Amino acid sequence: MPKPGFFILHSAAIPPLTAGDYRLQGTQEVAGGPTAPYTGHVRVTSPRFSLPPDQILSIFPPPNSDGAYEARLPQVVLRRRTLPWERAMDPNNRRIPWLALVVIAEGEGQLSGDTPVKDCVTPGVPLTGPNDVDTGVYLAVSRTVVDKVFPTAEDLQLLVHVREVDLNDTELAMGDDDGFLAVVLANRLPQYDRQNCKPVRYMACLINLEGQLNVLPAPEADPPLVFNAVAFVQDVRIAAANVNLTTDHYVMGQGIKLQAEVGSAGGPQLVADAQADQGVAEQASGRGLAAPSHSGAPAQGSVKTQSWSVTQASVNQVAVSAAPAEAGRLVRDAMVEGFRFPLEFYLAETTYRFPVLAHWTFTCTGAGSFETLMQGLDVGLLGTLPADPLAAVKPDCAPPQKGDAPPPTKPPRPDPEVTETGHVGLPHLTRRGDPLRAWYRGPFTLHITEREKPQADERLVLAHISDQLRRIVPDGREDLALAAAFEIGRLLALSQPSVVAALMRWRREQFGAERARQIAAAAMSNLSLVAPALKGSIADLGQLAGKQLILAAAKAPDKVLAPNRPLVDPGRPLKYLAGNLDQVIADGFGFSLDVVRGASSSQAIVAALNKAAVPQATAARFDPGSSANLKAALSAAVDELTSGAIATHGGTLGTNVGGVLHQPSPGGGDALDELLEAASAGKETRQ
Repeated sequence: MPKPGFFILHSAAIPPLTAGDYRLQGTQEVAGGPTAPYTGHVRVTSPRFSLPPDQILSIFPPPNSDGAYEARLPQVVLRRRTLPWERAMDPNNRRIPWLALVVIAEGEGQLSGDTPVKDCVTPGVPLTGPNDVDTGVYLAVSRTVVDKVFPTAEDLQLLVHVREVDLNDTELAMGDDDGFLAVVLANRLPQYDRQNCKPVRYMACLINLEGQLNVLPAPEADPPLVFNAVAFVQDVRIAAANVNLTTDHYVMGQGIKLQAEVGSAGGPQLVADAQADQGVAEQASGRGLAAPSHSGAPAQGSVKTQSWSVTQASVNQVAVSAAPAEAGRLVRDAMVEGFRFPLEFYLAETTYRFPVLAHWTFTCTGAGSFETLMQGLDVGLLGTLPADPLAAVKPDCAPPQKGDAPPPTKPPRPDPEVTETGHVGLPHLTRRGDPLRAWYRGPFTLHITEREKPQADERLVLAHISDQLRRIVPDGREDLALAAAFEIGRLLALSQPSVVAALMRWRREQFGAERARQIAAAAMSNLSLVAPALKGSIADLGQLAGKQLILAAAKAPDKVLAPNRPLVDPGRPLKYLAGNLDQVIADGFGFSLDVVRGASSSQAIVAALNKAAVPQATAARFDPGSSANLKAALSAAVDELTSGAIATHGGTLGTNVGGVLHQPSPGGGDALDELLEAASAGKETRQ
């Protein structure tokens, strides 16, 4: 394990299995004989057209940034150490990675939008095995760009390595989980266009080389000793701005064809086989796109150069002006605006497509690295360097003999405006946007200050907002010292979660109580009966209303509830109960009260009552006249009660003739008739 601040480099981390489908077969010998063979299928997955965001730990240069990136190769750091070798490029050499980081300038390649994965590779290149996504992005480049910019197959092994770091080293580990990182480097140094004194915008693409290893350039047997980093490669934007490509030409396949030729100066130049169109050039010039030409030399023929400008400011303008729902897409399109020209319709040479797993853009401004800044320091203590003899023919932005000059600094500030009381004059911008100067004094002043004095009630005046502490001094300026101190203290207090929680709790309680008071006052204002009883205040509306209603009901129950009624109404007085109650009971049951009292002297009152003789009634017989009267009354009552039922159903229970109920048929009487007949006859009936 390396120490913090150090790392160990490994040339490769080759996994045992590459991505693809595998079949497992196995047999087992047991005592009874061999078992049935087992066949299983296993799929090893790996990214092919899209790289998950969590696999990228770091990239350089930063996306959509401007800076001096001439002295460092672009790179991308991946989380999984085996990712660059998880697909086999050459079965005979597993150390060749399938990923490469290429850097192209504006006009040298085309970055597509979302495209089906079958169209993200060069036509005719088969890719076997499952795909990770349905759509992807591809980079289209010409044969010239591949030969000049892309690495060779031998270079791929040198541009990818594994870095082992200590997890405690947060700067090198970058949030990794095991301390092993895969680093993919580019083979092209970004350069500032010093011939035309213009920055160059680049795009770094992490591409998939699967199935196209033979497309990479072959190593040169005798490479040049002098390398021109800003040599012109190819710029399709010049033809795109000067050629009239109509819809008919596009459909019929008669696009503009460009080819690379070697000019008199030894560098490649673009030649167009169509006439320039002034209208299209003016239309293209109004788009405000992309970056300048690399070489600065005008193209041959009548082709006119056109400059584009995609800068950080232009991207920010798109982000601010775009609708929220479309901001993300428009910003991404603006960042790659100089890489959208369809090469297949402008170039006569072969073009290739490579799937892009990750991409970002940056601009090389050539402001100078740390080394060039240090070389640019010239104080003249040890003499001066001789003048450059070629300074007259070099452009203004050519690298000076001593290195790039330091970037310009801001002019020095004017002398501070300080008073003897410790106040400092500072520029101030009012809320209306008016610039002026105001006074400010910090807390650690050496001047004796006058403290605020309490009022008559011995309390200090408390401020609620900082504007209450703005003071106008005799010279007409504002003194913002107390207001700034109040605001700083308020922000410091609000930075503590406990203070914020206490304030929110107090606000919730007090606000709720005051709200209940206001609602209660509005609800009770029109109640003449309850309103006089509202004294004080209760936080809860329900408690307030309930309490006042109960108090009002207790004071005037007849008005609030209803007049009170006794639980039981007394009946009429019974006169025969006014005398001796014992004698009344004895007379009612027919026994002698004196006998019972005499017997109770020698035994209990219950036993005396049990032995007391009580007269019994003899069996009575109804006479025929009484029985006939009872039957007649019963028949009349039954007819009255059942008249409605008889009329409804159309039936007949009997006929009342002469006060006697006659049944419709013999034996049609009911149980009550039988009871009356039995009583009149003196017979006993059973129930």
